[in-house]
Amino acid sequence: MKEDFEENYPLSKKISRFAGEAIRDYSMIREGDGILIGLSGGKDSLLLSLSLALLRKRSPVKFTLRACLIDQSDGSMQTDKVAAYMDELEIPLKVVPHPICQIMEERKERSPCSLCANMRRGMLAGQAAALGCGTIALGHHKDDAAETVLMNLFYGGRFKCFHPHLYMSRSGIRVIRPFVYIEERRIELEAWRLSLPVANFCCPYGEKSKRKIAKETMASLLKEAPELRSNIVHALKNLHENESWPKGMLKE
Repeated sequence: MKEDFEENYPLSKKISRFAGEAIRDYSMIREGDGILIGLSGGKDSLLLSLSLALLRKRSPVKFTLRACLIDQSDGSMQTDKVAAYMDELEIPLKVVPHPICQIMEERKERSPCSLCANMRRGMLAGQAAALGCGTIALGHHKDDAAETVLMNLFYGGRFKCFHPHLYMSRSGIRVIRPFVYIEERRIELEAWRLSLPVANFCCPYGEKSKRKIAKETMASLLKEAPELRSNIVHALKNLHENESWPKGMLKE
């Protein structure tokens, strides 16, 4: 008999509360949902997996969990420890090797982050459909939201961000982001405290990406305006309330 993972990984009450608030505010989880966690092996998706596994045990709303890891290195990523961790959480894991990094290198892609995100999301949608899951859960957090706004302002000339609860009309899959109220630093500290088996995949574009520029700009702005991230997320929430379809969800 497996040990109770709740004892092995005592999740912070603040993490649980913030995730619960986002799930409630945006009506993310429904009775009978089949949820596929988009796993990267990083701190965000590993902690999200734990949070959802604990919620599955406690919530009166019944739902199932699976996970899919898109191995961008086409098979060279070390996933043994991540697989063992997901087994502890009783979340079935599927690893899908794909040469995303090689494709971007061959294409000399000017916007590798955007292409990578789109490719991974498309593959996750395909896996979700094949596994009978109508919802994909991603580990994007408050910093991701704020930085995405800056990227769209800098490079797209628009005030826009991903939605915490999105319906992809082409695939019929919903995308949820339960960590949208949680700062990256809090996630990082919690993952370290719980000794989560973070798989450090080194993105070859990480040091020269638009995301890195937005992150550095945000860090500088936070010195003068510490509440900037929260204010951006609050502004987005007001914007989303005016455009949501239906309650809590945006149609793509």
